[in-house]
Amino acid sequence: MRRSIAFLSILLVFAAFGAAQTSKQYFENGKAYYNSKQYSLAIAAFDQAIKLDPSAEAWFNRGQCFYYTGNYARAIADYSQAINLNAAFLNAYFQRGLTYNKNKQHDLAIADYTRGISLAPNDAQFYYNRGIAYADKEQLDAARADYERAIELNPNYAKAFVNRSSVYYKQKIYDLALADINRSIQLDPSFVESWNNRATIYNATGLHDLALADLDKAVALDPKRPKLFLDRGITYNKKKQNDLAILELNKAIALDPNYFGAFLMRGAIYFDTKKYELARADMNKALQITPGHKLATDVLARINALPKPTE
Repeated sequence: MRRSIAFLSILLVFAAFGAAQTSKQYFENGKAYYNSKQYSLAIAAFDQAIKLDPSAEAWFNRGQCFYYTGNYARAIADYSQAINLNAAFLNAYFQRGLTYNKNKQHDLAIADYTRGISLAPNDAQFYYNRGIAYADKEQLDAARADYERAIELNPNYAKAFVNRSSVYYKQKIYDLALADINRSIQLDPSFVESWNNRATIYNATGLHDLALADLDKAVALDPKRPKLFLDRGITYNKKKQNDLAILELNKAIALDPNYFGAFLMRGAIYFDTKKYELARADMNKALQITPGHKLATDVLARINALPKPTE
């Protein structure tokens, strides 16, 4: 009888060992699929890993797969499970905060970043991301304070300079906005947003030729980004070079046939230059993309109110 019990114990040990190995293998397979962006296969592998060993790491990694496939609700649920199992899981707080913010749940994002800061008070990225959440809530002073703290912790944090510059721009403190964006370009001249944002500052201060030069640089770095052509069109419009503006807006629309801002801007230029039927077509298209938009609706009403040409 004693021998049977001992034999059964050995079997249970080997069974447990086998299950652990299987869970680990599923987990490793999931990571391999994740790294190659085969997210559906990664999710299936992590499903099995979680069934056999519901570890915080398995929940977190499956959450990452859901995040990158745009399933934010499932991602948040998985990050939450990881945090329930490990209350000090820094990456889970960071990623859940990121997901909350993308889901426009800014207060919950701020709470997660604040928790992350309490666990890692010298992590510049938590301050940077909390600054983004504050900025998305239009709490600009709080956002600026977080970007400043991120820069204190990492003086070479180019993106923090970009974002603090954006806050200064919104607050119309253009000299400080320009100083920050210049610093970001020094730190990382390959960052397209820096050139694009400096062009926006130049346009706001009437330096349209400098804005065009920066937009040319941005386009050279990323010729497939429609917004750069929209901004170049806006700049040419400010210089009263509407033919060139229309060419840029055409390029933006060719890259993105549903680019609301480009149709709206092109329609406004057509209206201002009395090309009313072209303006009507663009404003109708803009309203198909963004129904009820006030400016597009108002311009269409003004076109419709124009005297009809006589026969």
